[in-house]
Amino acid sequence: MIAYFAAVMINFSDFSRYAKNKKSMVVGNLVGLPLNMIFFSALALLITAGSVVVFGEKLTNPMDIVEKADSTILSLVAAITFFTATVGINLVANFIPAVNGISNLAPKKLSFKKSGMITSAFALIIGGFWVSFISQVGISPIVNTLGATLAPLYGILIVDYFFLKKQDLDMNSLYNETQESIYFYKNGWNTNTMVAFVIGALFSICTVWVDSLSSLNGYGWIIGALLGGFIYLSLSKYQTNRNLAFN
Repeated sequence: MIAYFAAVMINFSDFSRYAKNKKSMVVGNLVGLPLNMIFFSALALLITAGSVVVFGEKLTNPMDIVEKADSTILSLVAAITFFTATVGINLVANFIPAVNGISNLAPKKLSFKKSGMITSAFALIIGGFWVSFISQVGISPIVNTLGATLAPLYGILIVDYFFLKKQDLDMNSLYNETQESIYFYKNGWNTNTMVAFVIGALFSICTVWVDSLSSLNGYGWIIGALLGGFIYLSLSKYQTNRNLAFN
């Protein structure tokens, strides 16, 4: 579940910037995510348990339960509900973060609409591999692998903003692309970030695919985030101390 919502967490500012104030943002997320997830998880457990009593077998797929009910009206309502839920979830969790990410690569050339078309094209290509590859491997390893690549980014963002920059950003430098910006780093690249990301992502991906690390599979995202953040913090402090020593 963490891996599934990883893109939303990393692109959180794409949503929070539209909030009226901090209080509305906190309340909205509290109601919309943890409380909502607890409610629907409990509902799913009750329905699954009920299927054992009613049909004599454990049914975890909602479509199987609707099929057992043998009702045209219920099937129609269920189809509309499944379609609405699928579109709603994927727009927020998958489509919008991807569109904003692509648009941010070249904001002067890629508008939200153009980036949306590019994202849709990628979705069609990935969808084409569903029958031939993804369905054979399983959706969980694919989602966990994608989440593993995002895990260290989350750790790096948290460490950089809260521990290194102390929640204080230079807005003029943030939107300055020249070498005068304090965020220009080395030719526009923060090498400490790149190193921490690669190491953290590789380890997280290994927990998904390497048998000897399979026991850590359920914790791959958390470990990757902690590892990426720790490596980035260590490298940044080392670089700071080295610069102070030479100066």
